[in-house]
Amino acid sequence: MFNWLNQKELIKSLSQRDLYLNLYLTQGIFLLLTVILSFLFQQNFADWIALFHLEWIRIIVWSTPVIILVVLIDLILWKKAPRRWIDDGGINERIFSDISLLHLILITVIIGLCEELLFRGVLQTNIGYVPASLLFALMHIRYITKPVLLLFAILLSFLLGAIFIFTGNLLIPIFIHIAIDFLLGLFIRYNFLSVRLAKGIRNHDGNGK
Repeated sequence: MFNWLNQKELIKSLSQRDLYLNLYLTQGIFLLLTVILSFLFQQNFADWIALFHLEWIRIIVWSTPVIILVVLIDLILWKKAPRRWIDDGGINERIFSDISLLHLILITVIIGLCEELLFRGVLQTNIGYVPASLLFALMHIRYITKPVLLLFAILLSFLLGAIFIFTGNLLIPIFIHIAIDFLLGLFIRYNFLSVRLAKGIRNHDGNGK
């Protein structure tokens, strides 16, 4: 059975360097899987090029409302939901709380690019919308005891997949993914959530509400 406490202890035991190495290793594995699966599905360079359309106005029109909506929902959850519902084990605070702005940009670009290339660019293109979206959600298995976070990840996965279907442009879900992670990382980095985090910790330690 998945042990949430063990995950929190594991995160605490990792040094900042090891945490970043694990993050980059995970994304490297996703990129390697993208290359391998591309060969297996016979998805050649021309097929990949056809997924990208540098149409900035269309990208902005599609991306902006989705980014605003997702970030607002996330912030509302941080403000209103009990801490125990949205506690991810402290991993996001560890990753983003002391990060430089340039490193934040680098990490969010790598995550958004590698994950969307794999789950939308290869898997959704070749095995379909629902299986690829479910596999993306399964990647967040650490949320299995946190139904609010798990539901949020599932809905976001299906939303990004649907946008890819409607637009046919992989740049749009990539841009949305990067922007959401960047903005939420920015909020953590510059302590916009610090009051809520402190309050949530006090409530959790005091009465669990």
